[in-house]
Amino acid sequence: MIDRVVESVSGGEVWALLPQALQAEIALLSREEVREAAIRTLARPQPGSVSQSGRLLMNPCLAVQWLSVFEELELPRPMRVYEPCSGASEPVILATQMYTGGLGEYVTLNLNRPLAAQLRPKLTNVRLPVTIIEDYAQNAPSRLTSASFDVACFHHAINDLLQTAVSEPRGMDTRTVDWWPNERTMIQWLAEEWRAGTLHLRARPALMDAVRFASDLVKPGGFLLFDHWTWIGHREQEWFPWELFCDMVPLTRRWIQEERLPLVERPLPGLDPQWWMCLQR
Repeated sequence: MIDRVVESVSGGEVWALLPQALQAEIALLSREEVREAAIRTLARPQPGSVSQSGRLLMNPCLAVQWLSVFEELELPRPMRVYEPCSGASEPVILATQMYTGGLGEYVTLNLNRPLAAQLRPKLTNVRLPVTIIEDYAQNAPSRLTSASFDVACFHHAINDLLQTAVSEPRGMDTRTVDWWPNERTMIQWLAEEWRAGTLHLRARPALMDAVRFASDLVKPGGFLLFDHWTWIGHREQEWFPWELFCDMVPLTRRWIQEERLPLVERPLPGLDPQWWMCLQR
């Protein structure tokens, strides 16, 4: 897998889809720097602090991993992909472009406007039809047609949904806020509710609604995919809820089982179920 990632981001299929400025930055990196970034990106949890090459290459590397998951599941070509809470992150879009040759379709409900604005310039070389709807994932039923997608991808979206759910009642407008400078505050609020045992009041219902609606959007036999990660460097931060962030996927799995949603888990070979989950409708 690492060799494939290195080849793809060094001048291959993923590299060709990146904006010209990012292509130029990657071209300055040595082969070993690219390999090191790929190894760090695909590790769970990700080791240490993020290096410059790691920041450049994280999303391109993750795109190759998502592509491999699409291939493992033998998803249709072309296919329709739904992603809640994409933020400014493009791995699922790049993977869909590569898997379908640009003949598929991608739709996201992407609440935060500044992040949506950051996402669009990253797609200059993507031919895939991309629709970005600035709305809550919980509003999917009123925005999209049921049973019309082949797969729903929760790419590092669990924590975003939980953070939004606990932040808005505290007065933060997560539609317009500059996300990155305020994310620490959101995580601290999430940690407060987790430690108080009150996630069931706002966070769990918001996440389960997003999952339930995504399940309804996916065709019978289609899939819901989840991934998550965190960095080891966060472990020593007093404000950071390390145990919670390492439990995001298992916690979601437990909640889905308790809600008795009509979804069956399918193992993904080579991917740790602590950080990945594949559910079939």
